[in-house]
Amino acid sequence: MLISLIALGETAEKIKESVEQIGELVFEYVGKLDGEKIKDVFYSASRVPSDVLVVDLKALDEKEAVSALQSFRIARPNTRVAVIVHDRKPGDILVSSIVSLGIYDITAGDKDTDWGEAVKKALLSPPAAYTQAARWHTGVLDISLQAEEKRKEPSKEVERAKKQIEGIVKFLGESYRCTDLNEGLLKIEQLLVKEVLYEQDY
Repeated sequence: MLISLIALGETAEKIKESVEQIGELVFEYVGKLDGEKIKDVFYSASRVPSDVLVVDLKALDEKEAVSALQSFRIARPNTRVAVIVHDRKPGDILVSSIVSLGIYDITAGDKDTDWGEAVKKALLSPPAAYTQAARWHTGVLDISLQAEEKRKEPSKEVERAKKQIEGIVKFLGESYRCTDLNEGLLKIEQLLVKEVLYEQDY
């Protein structure tokens, strides 16, 4: 088994000891990644043929993590990606987004976890299916549901604008119920044109 590794110091050392018992480490980066560096390292990792890429989430800048992993997935669609999430809990938005990329090998634990053994056990098991990762995916589902709800609820600004349009139309001498902003603006325009034409007749 050819293994690539991106991890932080102590976690990296423990993983290296364990994975060398089950395969060959062909790429490694130890340390914190952010900005351009994260792109460079993931690009370098994608240039090395490996069976699995082990990524310690603590090594990645949260803002860049998903796009970096997505780029790697595109470049190496057949490479298994295993992510160590430390003490994050199901529903975590970052992990949820990672599951959305089709990365299902999620290894979690706490400060007492032996990451070397945990990763070794994960790699000796068959690749995880969505069934195992589904509990992590709830955050993204919640976000999409919330977005849907927000879309259904008209914003306060829109409601305020409709009331203002109704007020202007009333000032121009008509009673009007505004249900659509564009129609409301058109109504004001028509009434103003009528007003201008009326004044020209005098």
